[in-house]
Order: sequence, then C-alpha cells, then structure tokens
Amino acid sequence: MPYLLLRLMLALALAFGMVGGPAGAAATAAPEALVLGDGNPAWELTGPVSVWLESGTRATIEEVTNTPTAFTSAPALTRHALHTGNTLWMRLRVVRAAGNTAQWTLNVPAPYVDSVTLYQSSDGKQWQAQSAGDTLPQVQWSRRGLYPEFTLDLPSGVPQDVYLQVRNFKHLSLPLRLATTPLREGQRQLESVGLGLVIGTLLTLAALSVIRHYEHKNPFDLKAAWYGLLVAISVAQVNGVLNALLWTTWPTWADYANSILPLVAVGTSLLFVRKLYALSTHFHRYDKTLVLIAWGTLGAVVGYVLLGREMADRIGTAALLAATTAGLLITVMSWRGGSVIGTWLMLAYAPQFMCLMWLVAESFGLVTTHWEMRYLMSFSVALSVPTLIYALSRATHDRKEVAMRADQLPTQDALTGLLTAQAFQIHVEDAYQRAIDTREPVALVLVSVINLERIRATMGDTTAEQCMLRAVIKLHRILRDVDPAARIGTERFAMVLEGVNSRQILTERLVKLVASGLVPLQGLEPEVTLQFQAACVLLHDNPVPPDRVLDDLSAVLAGISPRTRRPIRFLEPVPTQAAPLAPLTEPA
Repeated sequence: MPYLLLRLMLALALAFGMVGGPAGAAATAAPEALVLGDGNPAWELTGPVSVWLESGTRATIEEVTNTPTAFTSAPALTRHALHTGNTLWMRLRVVRAAGNTAQWTLNVPAPYVDSVTLYQSSDGKQWQAQSAGDTLPQVQWSRRGLYPEFTLDLPSGVPQDVYLQVRNFKHLSLPLRLATTPLREGQRQLESVGLGLVIGTLLTLAALSVIRHYEHKNPFDLKAAWYGLLVAISVAQVNGVLNALLWTTWPTWADYANSILPLVAVGTSLLFVRKLYALSTHFHRYDKTLVLIAWGTLGAVVGYVLLGREMADRIGTAALLAATTAGLLITVMSWRGGSVIGTWLMLAYAPQFMCLMWLVAESFGLVTTHWEMRYLMSFSVALSVPTLIYALSRATHDRKEVAMRADQLPTQDALTGLLTAQAFQIHVEDAYQRAIDTREPVALVLVSVINLERIRATMGDTTAEQCMLRAVIKLHRILRDVDPAARIGTERFAMVLEGVNSRQILTERLVKLVASGLVPLQGLEPEVTLQFQAACVLLHDNPVPPDRVLDDLSAVLAGISPRTRRPIRFLEPVPTQAAPLAPLTEPA
C-alpha cells in the first residue's frame, strides 16, 4: 500500500506540473494598491501582498504600523508556517475609486482558521478592530456567519492601509475575497441554500434508513442511518454551519471539532463498508488490515486529548489518508471481483480520494490553495451516503424479496405475486356490499388465457410459467394501484375495478389487454402470443351475490368459442319473472 500511495502522489504531482518548489518561492513584485470600483464588484486576491510572520504573539497594531520594513512581498496564497506561537500580519493597500458609492466587504472563506482580526483607521489615528475565527465565540465575531467576514470603511479616492492579524495552530494559506455588500449577500444566500440542500438530503437519507430498519428489521439500515448522520454532521462542521448554529458558546470544541468529526465519519464508513462487502469471507487477509486502519482512524481522536494539537493533527491527517486509500483499494478489489455494487461504490470513493490527494498536495505546498476544494470535498463525501445506501439496498434486495414473499404466501400466489382466490373473495364481498349500500360503481372481471394449455403442451412448463408472468405484466397496465387482482386456477385472473360506471369504459380497457396479448412475446422462439378472453359484470347494475358471481362468470367464459371475434362478454342480469297468480276460489 505505501508503494501504491507513493506512485499516486507522484503521478498527481506530475499531472499538475508540481516540479518546482512551493508556491511563492520565486521573487514577487511589490504589491500595488487595490482599486475597488464598479468594474470589479467581486474578486479574490491572487497577486502580491505585504506579509510579516511575527515570531511571537505580543505585537500590537501600533508597533506593527511603526515597523513597515518588517513586511516583505509574497503571493496572496502563499502557505505560511504558522503555529501556536507566532502570528501572521498582512498589509493591504486599498482605495475605493472616485465616484464609487458601494459598501465593500472582505471575507476569508476558511471556517477552520483560529482567529483573524482586521484593523482599519478612518482618520489615521484610531484603529478599529473586527475579529472572527473558530476559537472565538460567535458573539465576538464582527458578523456572525460560516467564516470570517469584515466590513471595510473606505473613503473615496484615498488609499488606505488595512491590516490582518492571523493566528492558526498549523500551516495556513489564507484566501481573501473582496465584494460589494449587495453581491456578498447573494453569495451568502447561495452558500446557505447549497449547504442546506446537501445537509437536508443527508438527514433525509438517514431518516429513510431508520424507516427501512423499522420495516425490514435489518441492522445494516441502522448502521447506514448512523453513517449518514455522521457525514451530515461532518459536512456541516467543516463548512462552519455547526460553529455558527450550535457551538456558538463553545469555541474550544468548535476548534477541535473540525479535526475530530471527519476522523469519526471516515473510520465509521470503513467499518460499514467492511460489513457491506463481507470482507471476512471474500478477502479475509485484507479484512484484518482494514479493521486495524478503521479502528486506528477512530483511535486517532484520542491523540487530541493526550498529545499536542500539532502532533495530533499530523496523525489525524495520516489516518484520513490511509483510511480513504484503504476504502478505495477494497472498492477496486470488489469491483474487479464482479461485485454488483462495486461500480456504485467506486463513484463514492474515487472523488473523495482525488480531493484528499489534492488537499495533501496543498498541505505540502505543491499546488496553489483553492478554497473551493472544501465544497468539492464536502460534496464528494456527501455523495457517498446515497451511493452506499443504494449499494446496501442492492445487496439485500433479493434476500428481502424472498423473505417478504415467504411471509405473504397465505395471501399471495407464489408465481405471479397476485392475491390468492381466498384473499380475493374478501375484496369481492366488500365491493358487492358497497355496490348494494351506496351504488358505488364497481366492475368484476374474470380473464382467461385460453391458449396457455397449448403453450404448456408444446413448449413446456417453463415457457408456460414465463407466459403467465408476461400476462400479469400486461394485466397491470390496465389496473390501478387500488384495484385488487388474483390468480384463479391455472390460467385465469380476476380483477375488481373501482370507479367503472359503464360497459363502454370497461370494454375500452379490456380491448387494450386483448390487443397487448396479440403482440409476440420478446425472447421466445418460435413467436408466442397470448389470447385473452374476459367475462365481466357491473356489480352496481347487476349485483350478483359474491358466493356465486365467479362461478357465473366462469360459465360465461365457458360459452365463448376460442375463435370468437367477441372475446369480451358481460354477465346479463336474470330477467325478473312474474309471480304466479293464486287460483280463484268460489265463495261458499
């Protein structure tokens, strides 16, 4: 595995042209003033900016402004060697174009940064500070949100220096975006709606898995629900949603949760996939390795309690990389082994692995930082939940179907899945009672496949059973979900059609059935067609008692010639006979 991982990292490096040193190693030009005007209402800083990496954390804004020679020019997305004992200072010279009246904002799309403080002075004497970051309670943020955002107070046409004080426990590349207030509001709404849809979908899938467990009593569904919930929490955490909504007064946990929750989600997903693939049976040697990696990933959480934050984070990053690689490898092995769900799980793990490799390359300074990768990584992780749930459904579908059919044998025909004659008789009695009591329009139809016995005699039982299943499919085309149907005998079906109030409507539906039977069945040689004949009765017009209505319809079918041009017949009501007159008696 280490050899394969090394080859993948080298291939990724070559693919993105990472042959030089880290970003920002080359000399950069001196930064120029950033002109904010109507022509560029939103943009991200990519050019040179003035930076100073303070070796401590005690410098004040006054001391920083009085030592301008400490600043050097570097690309805006340079990865700075931050740790808990130093501070990054950034100086931006901005000027609002003359005539521009828009209010401007500066945001840092990095929910994981420990703290960012913006200093600006409108009169050149007093400095106003705005702070944000996941180590600060939301009440101390200049504006509550998913990540730090500040309001710029800029005079028109006058260049002004703005300073950023940045602290973080590990190396950091800080993305900076400038936007007008109206445009920024649109960006915030778009981000909120997108994250809401993703997180809401994950929670819905978790709830669906709980419902499936309640229905099928499959413990895998509970595990899928737990996994979906963990992924939803992790996606919400790494994008700042939980920090803004739940951990508003617990900044320490909000800071550590960005590292801990992804470890729990990835470790849990490995254990879930292990059970889903039944690795102990198919890949028993690799199974033990996968178990160790999964529990090692979960155990890496303990490092944040026992070890320093920086060391624990290195261990956590290595665990995430190992776990994601292991998940991808086992998915490839299962896919190459012919697994029916291997393709779907490849769709779940391949994007995660590529995104993680990019983030690893960013951490080593091999590629330029793109803050959008956070959204892409979140989407790829979120995509694994419906994919894994679908894979679980595919893996357990056949077993559940057999169990359900076994449970329904007392009321359903084993071959066609339709009701048995005894169960159907209850529906006939209910329909008759409604037709008598409320005159509700209800039709009862008895259908016969008159050439089934000939098919059985000439082509065998297997072909005859296939024809019966094809006949059921054609039958369902004229049935609604509320219409019960049953298999009566070997070649007959019975149906109760609700809401049919005339012979013409019923005849039109049955004509479609008869015509579909004359279409040759696909896959059978020689060609086979099904010859349907139907006997019908409208119970609201002719209320035949349920104990003999099927027998009467059978008698109608028996009277239809196999070569008739009228395959649809109706049971006519019995004519009303006049009562015999009593004999007259002469008076005594």
